[in-house]
Amino acid sequence: MTPKTLRRDGGGQAPARRREGSPGTGGPPSGSLPCLGLASPGGMVLFDPGIHLPGEAEAPPDPPAPACAARGPFQAFGPICTEGLGAMGDLPPLPLLRAARRHEETTFIPREEDCLALWERYRMPGHIRRHSRLVADLAAGVVHLGHSREAEPDAAYAAGLLHDLAKGYCIVHGGSHSQMGAAWVMRETMNAPIAQAVLFHVHWPWKEEISAETFLPLALIYADKRVRHDGYVSLEDRFRDLLGRYGTTEAARARISSAHDQGKRIEAALSRRLGVNLREYTAHCRRLVL
Repeated sequence: MTPKTLRRDGGGQAPARRREGSPGTGGPPSGSLPCLGLASPGGMVLFDPGIHLPGEAEAPPDPPAPACAARGPFQAFGPICTEGLGAMGDLPPLPLLRAARRHEETTFIPREEDCLALWERYRMPGHIRRHSRLVADLAAGVVHLGHSREAEPDAAYAAGLLHDLAKGYCIVHGGSHSQMGAAWVMRETMNAPIAQAVLFHVHWPWKEEISAETFLPLALIYADKRVRHDGYVSLEDRFRDLLGRYGTTEAARARISSAHDQGKRIEAALSRRLGVNLREYTAHCRRLVL
C-alpha cells in the first residue's frame, strides 16, 4: 500500500460521521492509519497579501450569522447545514486561499488575521477562542525554545489558533472536531502540515518520536494538554480535571488515563529534543518562560 498524505486538492474519501466522544477520543483509530505518510513542513512561507496577492482587493467580509432562537455560546450554529457546509460553500474565498490557488507550488502559513477570519467564518465560540490563543502561544513557544529547523513558530501558532475550529460545531451537530476541523483547515488554507496537526491533536496513533514530520503535531498535542479552559496547568492537573468531569465510566476513565500517559511520553520526548524540562515552563507572547 502506498503511503498517503492529505491532498492539497481536498481529495479522498470523507470519514463517517459520528458523535463527539469524551476527552482522549476523537482522533482517527490507530489501526486505521498504518500507512499514512505525514506531509513535510519544510518550505512553508508566511502569507503576505502585499507580495502574494499584489494589487488585489481584500475579499468582502462574511455576512453576519443569522439570528437564532437558541441561547448560549453555540447559538450561531443552527443555520449551518451539516452536509457539505450548505450555503457556506458559496462564500467567497478568503485572501489566503486565493493566494494558495494562485501559487500552487507554495505552502502558505496563515497569519493571525487569517486565522481570526476563519474563527468568524466558522463561528467559533468565545471561550474556545480564548483557549485556542493559549494553546497557540504554548505550541509556538515549544518550537521557538529549541530554535528548531523542524517546524516554524508561525506554523505552530497558526495550528494552535485553528486546532479547535470545528469544536463548537461538533458539540451541537456531532462528529469528530479534529477530523472536521482538519478538513476545514485544509479546504481554507491548502496547508497539509497544519491540517494534519489539527487532525491528530486529540490522539497520536504512532510512537512518540520527534522528527521533521512529527514535531509540529506533537508540539500542538502537548500544548493542548497543558491548557485547561483558558489557563496553563500541568498535565496532572489537566487530566485530574478531565477525570472529575468525564470519568463517569470505566471505559471513559481508561481513555482519559491513556491520553494522560501519551501526554507524558510526548512531554518527555519534546524535553529530550529541546534539552529542557518542559514541565517547568509556561508560555508568554509565543515564547516559553520559567
